[in-house]
Amino acid sequence: MPFASNNGTRIYYRWEPATGGGSDARVPLLLAHGFMQRSADWTDAGYVNRLSQFGPLILLDFRGHGQSDKPHSVADYRMELLVGDLNAVLDQMGAATVDFMGYSFGAWVGFGMARFAPERLRSLVLGGMHPYVRDPGPLQRRIDRFSSTRDRLAAGGHHADLIPEQVKVQFAENDIEALIALTTAIRDSEGFEDALETLEAPGLIYAGEEDPAFPLARQCVEGHDNLDFLPLPGLGHMEAWHQTEAVLPRVTRFLQGVK
Repeated sequence: MPFASNNGTRIYYRWEPATGGGSDARVPLLLAHGFMQRSADWTDAGYVNRLSQFGPLILLDFRGHGQSDKPHSVADYRMELLVGDLNAVLDQMGAATVDFMGYSFGAWVGFGMARFAPERLRSLVLGGMHPYVRDPGPLQRRIDRFSSTRDRLAAGGHHADLIPEQVKVQFAENDIEALIALTTAIRDSEGFEDALETLEAPGLIYAGEEDPAFPLARQCVEGHDNLDFLPLPGLGHMEAWHQTEAVLPRVTRFLQGVK
């Protein structure tokens, strides 16, 4: 099982070869998943089957997710470390540059890559996110919800009985302390919009028009000739992830045009 190490934190990754006439000699496309997702979700949603037809893919589990390590300190989720994880994977694979596609939290890290490792980016495809300082309200509510559910599960008895089974399964499949730490780091993080001023790589930013991130995602391309914006009418945040037919035709055209 392949892992890269960033100062002792192990990051799981895998390589998907090109299929259907695509060439493994092409610059690989790195797929960066969302919060509480994992690399396998790209496969389950149909992205891997479609995108591997044009070239090889690199998939990874962010720290705090999937098969990667899950530290519990807020300091372990600073953007410099998240970008360092990706650099460790790329160094181990011998990939000097990549095309980068991220959704939601994965797109947030993509903007972080534009700040801390722009030399590794040939292009960017970022969905459902913007590079500005995040609204702390929704993030704090997530922290409070996770903390409350964790405490009720630990207390057991009627406290735990009130929790829906779906939520119990979700907690069992994740390290909630790690996700609380990550959410706290995102809440307290600075924005990365200044990186767009010096970014030379071309980028495609997209968002569903019903996604709360839509206005700022659209705003961040303004004044940047290397960035295009794709609006997805009628789609919310997770709908824009699941409805691949609304996204992938435009994404593949963009990637095929990258030199």
